[in-house]
Amino acid sequence: MAREDVSGIPGAERWSYGAFQPDQEHGSLTVPLHRDDGKAAEFTVPDFVSDPEDLRAIAGIVTSALEKWEQVKGLGA
Repeated sequence: MAREDVSGIPGAERWSYGAFQPDQEHGSLTVPLHRDDGKAAEFTVPDFVSDPEDLRAIAGIVTSALEKWEQVKGLGA
């Protein structure tokens, strides 16, 4: 599957944003996240959450949580 990276995520090494997906009907914004090994995640926020620093902070939480989950999953938990 082809993807267009928008930019790297500051503070989240190996991760980049995909193209943001606004949903005007629901008043939301979905933000795809891609790791350089092909792992992907995404989060959806209300459309009023549009400040780049806010989105970066949320992306950092999501990527960190995914990586912690992978570590725990690898331990058989």
